[in-house]
Amino acid sequence: MQGPVSERLARLLDGFSPWAGIALTYRQFAAEIGPSVTEAAIKKWPQRKKFPADIARLIVSRARERGLVGVTLEWVLWGEGAGPQKGAKDVRATEPTAETASQEPHGQFAARIARALQADLSHNEFGQWSSAEVQHTVIWALKDLARRLRVLQFDMGETFELTDGWAGEIGLPVRSTEEQDQER
Repeated sequence: MQGPVSERLARLLDGFSPWAGIALTYRQFAAEIGPSVTEAAIKKWPQRKKFPADIARLIVSRARERGLVGVTLEWVLWGEGAGPQKGAKDVRATEPTAETASQEPHGQFAARIARALQADLSHNEFGQWSSAEVQHTVIWALKDLARRLRVLQFDMGETFELTDGWAGEIGLPVRSTEEQDQER
């Protein structure tokens, strides 16, 4: 008896394939995802109730790199959402757009966070932003949030660049280029 993952795995094998109507083999899919995934591990997935979370994140990131739409973390882990369409030629976008990303659950969530932060931080009734203490607190809080999210495997590179640039402008210590390269 095959588990709940089997149908999603079959759709992924078909969706990642560059050939119409020909799905990837487990070995080809393992190579597509990266060295941390083996063919033997993929062969065991159909008996599982869900994909391992770290592998699900890799699958979603590889799908986005390839322009494969409909592959969200929610779909890979729980089957929620439309998922990739059958036929590789139909599902590949030439370039993922901001509009496409914002329609996915994570894109909507990120956009809502950005709007809330902008609304909350734009209030400057008493000139709070001129206070060095407030600027330092906000920068360190954003850096701390970015570090925590990076541990959860979110790419927070732009947030780190923003906070490093801002920190440099107000005289806070900034990571050297070597430190930034080591984190990536």
